[in-house]
Amino acid sequence: MAFKPKDAIDAARDIVQNAVERSSDIVENAGHIIKGDIAGGVGDIVHNSIDIATYAAERTKEVFTDDED
Repeated sequence: MAFKPKDAIDAARDIVQNAVERSSDIVENAGHIIKGDIAGGVGDIVHNSIDIATYAAERTKEVFTDDED
């Protein structure tokens, strides 16, 4: 199937929305670091960052391969 620019725009919008939603979790986790839970806060920040990257990669793959599994 051919590349559709509208699908790319929709995917970009989804990726940004996901990142913004998860960034609030990252800010909350930074608060945990400030309160002294360094290991827990950093671990959660890393986890949220990986989730953001994974979602972006999967969504991009869908656009370029037309794979919506």
